[in-house]
Amino acid sequence: MSARNGSWRESLRCQIENLQHTADNLDGSEVDRAVEMVRRCTGLLIFSGVGQNLVLADKVASTFSSLSLRAVSADPVAALHGGMGLFRPEDLLILISKSGESPELLRFLDACRQVGHSNTLAIHSAPGSTLATSCRGGVHVPMVSEADHLDLAPTASSICFLGLLQSLAAELASAAGLSEAAFRRTHPGGTIGLGPVRVR
Repeated sequence: MSARNGSWRESLRCQIENLQHTADNLDGSEVDRAVEMVRRCTGLLIFSGVGQNLVLADKVASTFSSLSLRAVSADPVAALHGGMGLFRPEDLLILISKSGESPELLRFLDACRQVGHSNTLAIHSAPGSTLATSCRGGVHVPMVSEADHLDLAPTASSICFLGLLQSLAAELASAAGLSEAAFRRTHPGGTIGLGPVRVR
């Protein structure tokens, strides 16, 4: 499972195979505990990460919000420079990191603990990492390799993190009984807000 020859077909196949590997090897008990942490959250779901994982956090928060699950994303570096006032003890902070050792994210986590915010969930690919062992809960996202020729760029890992987190959102929205009518009410723009397209 690699994309060493650099072709787009091999890269795409590598991403698909990594996603299948993740689905086949996730620890179900870890995922169940994560779902329960999200379900019991009475505040905001706050997704965060560094670099491309911050972009991923934005997308995941958007998916959760789209399904009427109150979520935002937060830049950990910006938070350390005046943004810590956003966070409340009832919020759930969901931190995304492949290595679990990103210095900016760990400093952010430490700052959150200092202001009494301990409701934290790590989404990572490194069991035993500082992030994994420092958060209240965590899900290890197993993967084999990235999908670029160097095996370095966050390609397959992003797909695996995104797939897992959006799947959690889908399960939670279904369990909460989100109806099609309610979904359409929160999407008044575009074709979704217009209702079903009738084919004559």
